[in-house]
Amino acid sequence: MDPKIGNNFLQLLLKNQRRIYAFILGMVPVPQDADDLFQETVLILWSKFETTYEAGTSFSSWAVTIAKYHILNTRRKHHRHRRHLDPAVQALLMERIDPHVQQLDERVEALKNCVDKLGNHDSQLITMRYEEGMPIASIAKRIKRSIPAIYKRLGRVHDILQRCVQQTLISEGIR
Repeated sequence: MDPKIGNNFLQLLLKNQRRIYAFILGMVPVPQDADDLFQETVLILWSKFETTYEAGTSFSSWAVTIAKYHILNTRRKHHRHRRHLDPAVQALLMERIDPHVQQLDERVEALKNCVDKLGNHDSQLITMRYEEGMPIASIAKRIKRSIPAIYKRLGRVHDILQRCVQQTLISEGIR
């Protein structure tokens, strides 16, 4: 695989791995089985990326579709394994989850746009907390504010972002 294509795949996978794993975990009640299926799905995604993924489309929808079929194929191979959900229940769950995956992509995109609209201080606070994973105490120390002040400001920023995402989805007719 071309290194640029491989790099693109890894970036998309890293952005979407939680959604893909959450889908798999929702379909497979045993976390260890979900872990195995996720790893197998990633290998399948890698092998199919260059030939079946269309640039500019929803990577998570594409990946979840592949995960769905991988789960179904694995279920067929191990149909005697009792830790899996009944096929009818599993089909119903997949049917109901698919629209939510697309909606989640739209919400994430709206959230990104809303974060971009934040002021510098609020954006920096969000980056420290969620991108860098800094504990509140470390943030407070770094920007020389009290811990309660950080919690209060984060709460306000969350409210701002929530309203912005809701308004964005409504204005785009998504909600």
